[in-house]
Amino acid sequence: MSDVDSREFTISTQEGVDLCLQFIEPLIHSTVLVADVLDDEQEAVSQRGVVIAALLYLFAKVSKDSEIKSRLVAKVLLCGVEIHVILATLRFREELIECRRALLPSYESDSEAESELDLDDDEGLSEHTGEFESEDTQWITEQVAKAWGLTKYRYFLQTSGQEYSFTAWSYRGIGNFVHAMITDEQHGVNVMPAAVSPFSWLFHIAAYAHYMIHSKDQQERLCGLEVLRVICDVCPNDKLTLDAERGRDENNDTSLSFRQQAASFRKRDWMSPLIQVITNAMVAFPEVNDRSSTLAVLKELVSKIAVTDRFWILRDLIIKCPYGNVAAVLVDFVRNDAVQSWSSSETNSQSPFKTTEICLLLQDTLTKSAERDLVLHADLVASCLSLVRFLYIRDKDNTTGIQTKTTNHGIRDVLTRISKRLQLKIEESTSGRSNADSQSVENDFTHLMILEASLSSTLELCN
Repeated sequence: MSDVDSREFTISTQEGVDLCLQFIEPLIHSTVLVADVLDDEQEAVSQRGVVIAALLYLFAKVSKDSEIKSRLVAKVLLCGVEIHVILATLRFREELIECRRALLPSYESDSEAESELDLDDDEGLSEHTGEFESEDTQWITEQVAKAWGLTKYRYFLQTSGQEYSFTAWSYRGIGNFVHAMITDEQHGVNVMPAAVSPFSWLFHIAAYAHYMIHSKDQQERLCGLEVLRVICDVCPNDKLTLDAERGRDENNDTSLSFRQQAASFRKRDWMSPLIQVITNAMVAFPEVNDRSSTLAVLKELVSKIAVTDRFWILRDLIIKCPYGNVAAVLVDFVRNDAVQSWSSSETNSQSPFKTTEICLLLQDTLTKSAERDLVLHADLVASCLSLVRFLYIRDKDNTTGIQTKTTNHGIRDVLTRISKRLQLKIEESTSGRSNADSQSVENDFTHLMILEASLSSTLELCN
């Protein structure tokens, strides 16, 4: 008998979640019934919020079992907490952390882990407590919660303190909940109230998609991409306006008041970091199918941005992108928009596709490419050349400055430098072909020869 008692019994995570659900399900029903008849609204909210916290904790542990996920989704929806409140959690925490950092000088160095998206679990967000549980931090929390209309739920949205350790809503759990909910045939995007703008849903859900795609786990990355694909499907094209103006000041001004700081944070560019994470995932995926599906999601997401804002966002990403093939994709987006702009009967003098801005983008991109490995950046150079030729042919009045002597001279000089380097690279590749029987060497040579033909035709046009 003692041998039996001393044995260790283990159960799988899925079995453990199922066991917890058997215990929680009756509690959910009783909590909902009690909360519905309570006169104290805050107490009712608190009871529902605690149950949501438990369910989200279970969601954070579930990985593959679709039946358990479906059960969990149904239970979360049964609790009576509005979906947008749950989805606002991560954006709320982002703003809360940034406002604390900006307004409390000593907060930055002690709380960096709070905003990291690659933490192993939610526990990292609660490491820094104690001295920051002061009147100042509580006041900031209350003000941010009030601005978001989440005052009743701030106990569950905290980033630190006893309440975080006990009942904070898990951002990982919410991410899994969102994925399970909107990809489920029974629920899908139809469970999200139509009264809320699709772009509002995109803004909130993108926060979870961002951290999922940022994950080192390939399956979680794919889930994040699927979440984005589904929510993008309900958003109209070319309508998402962002604060993406040329030359905007991105430096944080610590002298701003709380209201100014919060307003500044809400106008931040949240789209560029998301696109960067997607492109990083696209490069990292080993399978061609995964890279192709990631590119499809990227195209869908970019298509939602208003055309002018899209140009400014893509411009910055193109200049900073270290991957030639990825930057080439982004340049192709710009070229497609340029074609649409020049083909449209509507005249817009402020369109960046009809100003010197597009020429400056081409010159900067080609200048950087001229100093890099031409094999790795052949696609990028080719995409830029295609846009240069298009502008030369279509811009008869030289509104972009493409034919102005100074601009023309700058681009022509860069193309001449690229041409000289390209000839040397082709000679090296020719030698390499004779000394090696490698498919990659053959592919590189083919790429370079195609680029040479494209470059020659462009230089002829410039002369």
